[in-house]
Amino acid sequence: MDNPEYPLSRSPIIRTRNPEEMRQALLAVYGASRFDVPRPDGFEAVANYLALSNVGLGFCGYSAKTIVEFAESDFARLQIARKGNATTILRAGDIAIDQQRPCIVPPGQPISVAFEPGYEQLILRISGAALEKAVATLLGAKPSGALIFDPLAPAKQPSIQVLRELTLFLAGQLNATAAQLPTSMLTELEQALIVAFLSAHRHNFSDMLDGTAKEAAPLLVRRAEEYIEASWNRAITIEQLATQTNTSIRSLYAAFKKHRGYSPMTFAKSVRLRRARQMLLEANPRTSVSQVAFKCGFGNLGHFASDFRQMFGDLPSEVLARTRRVS
Repeated sequence: MDNPEYPLSRSPIIRTRNPEEMRQALLAVYGASRFDVPRPDGFEAVANYLALSNVGLGFCGYSAKTIVEFAESDFARLQIARKGNATTILRAGDIAIDQQRPCIVPPGQPISVAFEPGYEQLILRISGAALEKAVATLLGAKPSGALIFDPLAPAKQPSIQVLRELTLFLAGQLNATAAQLPTSMLTELEQALIVAFLSAHRHNFSDMLDGTAKEAAPLLVRRAEEYIEASWNRAITIEQLATQTNTSIRSLYAAFKKHRGYSPMTFAKSVRLRRARQMLLEANPRTSVSQVAFKCGFGNLGHFASDFRQMFGDLPSEVLARTRRVS
């Protein structure tokens, strides 16, 4: 524990030889539920942490064996060992961590981590809401069902290496740059980390994300999507889509569910929402939210605003206000 320049040293939380001080810091900052040092003689610990919009980056190191427990949380974790060994204990089993083997923990998992003496790690935390939103963006619409990770699935290569290197790169930049990084750069790096996490860890939408190219779907799905894209400003019924694709309504729904994870009409709504956002971004002084909503086929302004915010993170009125300020 003699390194004067730990990762994220510009965002220090604590450096102490007192186990009780470290326990308080872990409970307050990291959300730990239990902290135990079986043999506190010679104990020394350091912790740094920086919270961004959707991710958090932390560093911790222990000179003595330490056990920390965390209750269920709404964020995922990536643990990267810099020195030594540790074991993360999940309900489903144990995961060993060393410099060759990082550990990914999905949201909603209570865990216990046993840090061996001399262990140091960098940790990435990503909110579950950010992961859900990224899945919807990558697929083009919000899929049916919640995002569920396989906690014991092996990390996918080379995606895990990309995730590890991105995490180390961001931590290094935050440590080395005296001036604050531009917000746009931080946002892009956060998004890259979130997408890399979804690629590296197995979950129930992995197959869909691995095959998001339209060519991977059956012809009937591609034809339906092309018809929806071309007819976004007209009324579209499921019966019309079945006719256009020369298939039954049941077969069309089944194909979309298997290859896209959502229904044809969910895709139609996402197309119209994207068109609405583009109109708001290109608005003139006479443009109103209601005009855009009605032009894109949304009869209920309240539902339109709610769906828009769920997909893009902003209200339509907020996007329009920003457009007017810029112009």
